[in-house]
Amino acid sequence: MKKKLGLLLLIVLFLTCKNEPKKNTDILNTGTPKYETYNYSGFTKEEIYGFHKRIYEGGNWTEYGDLERYFYLNFSEIKKHSRILRADTPKILEETPRDDVKHFITPANLKKGGGLSLNDYVQQVEVNGLIIIHKGKIVFEGYPRMFPTDLHINMLITQVFVSTSVAILEDRGLIDTSKPIDYYFDGLKNSGWEGVPVIDILSMSSGIDRVPLETYEASFDPIKDLALAKSSKPSGAEIQFSNADAMVLTLLVEKISGLTFRDFVEQEIWKKIGAEHSALLGFNTNGTSISYADGMSTTLRDLARFGLAFTPSGRKNANPIISDAHLYKIRDVNKNLKIKSRQTGDTIYSSYQWGAVYEDGDLYKGAHGGQGLYISPSRDLVIAYFGTANIDRERNQLNIISRQLSKSGLFDLD
Repeated sequence: MKKKLGLLLLIVLFLTCKNEPKKNTDILNTGTPKYETYNYSGFTKEEIYGFHKRIYEGGNWTEYGDLERYFYLNFSEIKKHSRILRADTPKILEETPRDDVKHFITPANLKKGGGLSLNDYVQQVEVNGLIIIHKGKIVFEGYPRMFPTDLHINMLITQVFVSTSVAILEDRGLIDTSKPIDYYFDGLKNSGWEGVPVIDILSMSSGIDRVPLETYEASFDPIKDLALAKSSKPSGAEIQFSNADAMVLTLLVEKISGLTFRDFVEQEIWKKIGAEHSALLGFNTNGTSISYADGMSTTLRDLARFGLAFTPSGRKNANPIISDAHLYKIRDVNKNLKIKSRQTGDTIYSSYQWGAVYEDGDLYKGAHGGQGLYISPSRDLVIAYFGTANIDRERNQLNIISRQLSKSGLFDLD
């Protein structure tokens, strides 16, 4: 009898604990979402085991397809990272799905999926997730190859978190972007960086050659290693992507703020945008944030919340994190840094780590494998998406579709 009573008590205790609300969760329950679903069921146990075995045995995760998508969605299982804590009071995003957006017809001349509705394109082409926010409200959201709560790697999109951090310090008078970077780092004097203004580094035109990522990921003295990078042309003369640019800007944020880049983003950006979930941030051997490569892992909605900070809907409060001065400086482009986009045919400029500043003021940053963040401040529009190229290295063309959506008239303000 005592044994039966004890067993009964254990069962009651178990059920009580099981039904107890979870505390300190990173997930905010805001009701049933209205996003499009496509019967995604995640990875099987066998697939997960196979991916980990492949990586453990030295396999290269950049092999595209599902192996790479697993890495994108499970960064914390594979590489060193720190956590950027979510907001205490997450920003609620109202959902008002629009059929005219869902049924928008994609350009016919796409390499794949041209002429499909946006909803069919997302389902059939290499898209993991897509969200569109207009006037602060979600008008389309779909997750064909990920779960809405997955933390997906952002890759180079993280670089605009770096430039935003620089701009915040610039607004406070703590950084003068006209000064050369060696003004802030004595260790860069008598190097290829000497005399290179911070503004040219922000515009991806430092003239510094691209350096293998392994150099920084194994570095115990980043400035010393950065000083070894060679200059191949005068700064400010030509767009020349270099991982070193984002790296040195990250170190600048840390030096001037006295915080790690992770702490700065958490305090000055992530919590202030009302992030619903905590994010991840990769770091290297000496603890320096890898903001120039793998970067942050976030949910799609939280990446969109960051994009909202650049729009009228996200700048309504008294102290927006994106100031008028910052928006002006992004658009005050160096006319030398002009190219014609091969994808859209538009003239685009490089500014504040944004890969494309369009002549109408729209902003875009893309990343390896099919990630992107498109913002149209004048239309109060944010488009964010994640993707993974297939094994034939074909990736989505949402960068083209985003531009077409912005210009379609669907989002013109009254």
